[in-house]
Amino acid sequence: MPRPPSIVLVSAALVALLAGCSVQKVGQVGAGPREAITFAAQARYPGGATTRSASDVRAVALYDNDRKALDVYNIGTQAIPATALWVNGRFVAKLSNISPRSHTTVKYEELIEAGAGINDFAKMQTTPAQVEIQTRDGLHPVLGAVPR
Repeated sequence: MPRPPSIVLVSAALVALLAGCSVQKVGQVGAGPREAITFAAQARYPGGATTRSASDVRAVALYDNDRKALDVYNIGTQAIPATALWVNGRFVAKLSNISPRSHTTVKYEELIEAGAGINDFAKMQTTPAQVEIQTRDGLHPVLGAVPR
């Protein structure tokens, strides 16, 4: 009986990730990295028609290539009910709500290539050009990304 595609993708991502590591057993991979890999393997970029106007979500993204981190500031007065952060339409990180007038920091290594990809954003040695926040309502563009 064939396995569901999501199980095959997650398994392939875990095997590829572990191939370059000194860890020999999947059980030795921490829960955090395993959850991030699973999330990215199952993610699909929802771009195109689902993109909302900038007025729905008021956020600004600042990146710091030296720190290898992206800070997303909620400049609005409403919480952003985020589920994911997308960078360059290819890399995704699971995200929680962002309170009004606060921010969240996502390290480049937490941004993992969606789908069957096995790269993280830190390995790509590139700059964030397009940052979007995904909510249950769709995809929302973020102002920036601008260097810190």
